[in-house]
Amino acid sequence: PDGLEALLREIGARRYHNLHPFHKLLHGGKLSKPQVQAWALNRYYYQATIPRKDTALMSKMPERALRIEWRNRYFDHDGMGEDEGGIERWLRLTDALGLQRSYVESTKGILPGARFACDAYLNFVRDRSMLEGIASSLTELFAPSIHCERISGMLANYSFVDESMMGYFKRRLTQAPRDVKFALTYV
Repeated sequence: PDGLEALLREIGARRYHNLHPFHKLLHGGKLSKPQVQAWALNRYYYQATIPRKDTALMSKMPERALRIEWRNRYFDHDGMGEDEGGIERWLRLTDALGLQRSYVESTKGILPGARFACDAYLNFVRDRSMLEGIASSLTELFAPSIHCERISGMLANYSFVDESMMGYFKRRLTQAPRDVKFALTYV
């Protein structure tokens, strides 16, 4: 198990998307407001895909205990009770960026490549084994660091970004490590 985790962390250190030039521009304040809006709009489709992916995976889980563990991820995004969930926190970000909520939720403006990638992820989890579906979530090993970069970089570099817009990322700082712990143990 330690060797697998070390290998995954090594791959992530070389290949995680925080290294992509776009993220360097985003976190470094080099994008215009319309470019940040376009990123948030397209990323919404990913956010909205996550609970669909999680329920597809849960449908493969024969043991109740596994479903109970995994459903926390579903609730993290879709919300439950007093917790509005990550999708709502993302919509507050797009609202604050000046995007019409109805337009964002319609997904009409999503780029074809973003739609394809998100749908491919959903299809992968739906069509492949439960183990592969759980393992696919291990990208979250690296999520806290990119969220920290995003929070500090966007707050420092964009006059149109404030603390109230960072709710999604702040919440994932504690949720992602919890999710990774379970997935690493299982895989």
